[in-house]
Amino acid sequence: KVFDLIRLENLEVPHRRNGWIQALGTAKSIKGAKARNRQWKALGADVTMLSSDHVAALTGSSAYRGGWLDRRAGTIDPLAFTLELARIASESGAKIVENCRVTGLRKQEGEWRVALQSGIEVRARSVVVATNAYSDDLVPGLARTIVPLNSFQIATAPLPERFDNIMPEERCVSDSRRILLYYRRTRDGRLVMGGRGQLGTPKRASGWKHLERAMRKIFPELAGVPIEQRWYGKVAITPDHMPRIHEPEKGLVTAIGCNGRGIGLMTALGERLALYARDGDPAALPLPITPIRPIPLHGLRQVGTAAAIALYRTLDALER
Repeated sequence: KVFDLIRLENLEVPHRRNGWIQALGTAKSIKGAKARNRQWKALGADVTMLSSDHVAALTGSSAYRGGWLDRRAGTIDPLAFTLELARIASESGAKIVENCRVTGLRKQEGEWRVALQSGIEVRARSVVVATNAYSDDLVPGLARTIVPLNSFQIATAPLPERFDNIMPEERCVSDSRRILLYYRRTRDGRLVMGGRGQLGTPKRASGWKHLERAMRKIFPELAGVPIEQRWYGKVAITPDHMPRIHEPEKGLVTAIGCNGRGIGLMTALGERLALYARDGDPAALPLPITPIRPIPLHGLRQVGTAAAIALYRTLDALER
């Protein structure tokens, strides 16, 4: 859907559709990937297993025992994609308001009244709330249906030519560990790596040290290359890692729980939500509408998640 939209709308979005590699570090992960490979092949998908030598050639790292390649996937510039979607929406008549918090929602005389922090009130027949990991108490109970986790990323300085063996074809990679790492090489030659980090807001560069250590374990030759950029954002995790659609009141629809897959998921789901908001036909939705069910003991869930992340990191380090 994402690549089709870029092509059909002629969006100015840097992208490369040359496949995604799942790098496999254990015998167990290879067994699981082989089963998935058989299933996808039976459905006609362009996928294949990779040997350890093949993964080393495609990534520049000898840290893996094998891999799995899905040639349908690729990478895009998510900021450019967002800006281009905003542009074509605006040109089609949509009104985009930035940096203006919604402070209230109420239904009156058959329509929704949306109160903005600026004091302006917007009236609408239908409202879609798509705040995901940044949800608050605007829709009662919604924020307690997910656990917001931080996703951290770092980017090196542009790599010198002697590192041309690292990600030579600019494919994107994520690994098979429980607390996965994902990385790619940008068009200006940087290596970008991401993964989970601390739950709280990072106050200094040391908050990204876990990624720097991971990068230099996978690519030891990058030990002297400086990290020039660091950033993070929140992802919404649901207990079963599946997204949710809720309709707490008629005409008020929410979509939440991207679980780190927001670009592809919400691009596809957004069209369906728009059709449902317009026509009210549940057949337009690919997922059932379910009641809002807050996670029990939600306040303790983040503490438990932090402990689980620490445990999983230890297990990832020990597993072979």
